[in-house]
Amino acid sequence: MGADRLTVAREDWRAQARHDFIVIGSGAGGGPLAANLSAKKHDRLTFVVLKGHTRNRAGTVRLASTDPRVRPIIDFAYFEEGSDDQASDLRGVVDGIRIARRIAARLTGVIAEELIPGPQAEDQTDLEQFVRDEAWGHHASCTCAIGAEDDPMAVLDGDFRVRGVQGLRVVDASVFPRIPGLFIASAVYMVSERASDVIITEHRAPTKPKPSSSGDDHA
Repeated sequence: MGADRLTVAREDWRAQARHDFIVIGSGAGGGPLAANLSAKKHDRLTFVVLKGHTRNRAGTVRLASTDPRVRPIIDFAYFEEGSDDQASDLRGVVDGIRIARRIAARLTGVIAEELIPGPQAEDQTDLEQFVRDEAWGHHASCTCAIGAEDDPMAVLDGDFRVRGVQGLRVVDASVFPRIPGLFIASAVYMVSERASDVIITEHRAPTKPKPSSSGDDHA
């Protein structure tokens, strides 16, 4: 199937957000586990469940060193480790797996069998454990948010400057107070354009007034 994709968007009542997760069907594999299988066999169809809007606010980013070249310590604090005490994220991803299975069941003659998580993972407990063990994520965001001066969680001002630090700006996916949509790349491009305008304007040399073309300086 190459890179052909099937995408289904759906609201999740648990997140109270429009189009909270999507199910993507792809022949290219998705995630470390499926990607490894797809690399060895080219007859695989993978359904990727993307849960876009989490209620979890417990993730952290901490410095590992004073050396800026050292990768920071990032802890997403997924599921029970986080602040989503209603397990909305966990159950939402399980809902996505069930949707993917309903789609697969209609593809008779195309899909021979389910490999991951496999037919043995059927009840809610089994599927929740599978999600805990195998869920992964990228496009991390919202750890260095722009906000008002009186907001204790606002790291940046409106010009992307880190409050309390001179000469430092942040321009990446961390500047958003909340996750912007399901795929955040376009939002990051827009932020980058805005930051470029801010920095260019700040450092642009003032223009000198042009002399009068008539040579008459009188009013």
